[in-house]
Amino acid sequence: MTDRTYRRRASLLGAALSAVLVPAAALAGETNAAADYDAVRDLLWEKEQAIYAGRGRGDVGPYIESTSQHYVSWPPTVALPFSYDDLAAVAGKPVQPSREKLEMVYRHMALSGDTAVIYYATHMTVSADGTPVDRRYHVTHTWVCENGAWRVLGGMARQVEK
Repeated sequence: MTDRTYRRRASLLGAALSAVLVPAAALAGETNAAADYDAVRDLLWEKEQAIYAGRGRGDVGPYIESTSQHYVSWPPTVALPFSYDDLAAVAGKPVQPSREKLEMVYRHMALSGDTAVIYYATHMTVSADGTPVDRRYHVTHTWVCENGAWRVLGGMARQVEK
């Protein structure tokens, strides 16, 4: 076999192995990414529900515990975005027990590395003071993994017409 034939066969063999091994490696990465996506989605959705459950009890502790100190958010009930310090100030004040009732519906999540954006809808049927209401919101929270813990970095919500 000539040197040229040998190089051609080695090149073809390398191409054939790449065609088989690279997609297999990529598929394994996609499988791991999908498993990571599902695990992060489940964890963040659980944290979102805990935040609202705490709020429903008049307890913002779960929100504070899950919030980055770099946090900025813009709920539909305030004129301007507010920060972690603003949220923490609320946590230090006595709060009346809430009678809020709302349903939450997960819609989607984007995940890239240590950042996730979760999208969901809420339907409030009883406000904190016990008044029957029919308020619907679309909510997005951006989460970052800081030192191994997922924390809300920012968010925005809008009230939706029925």
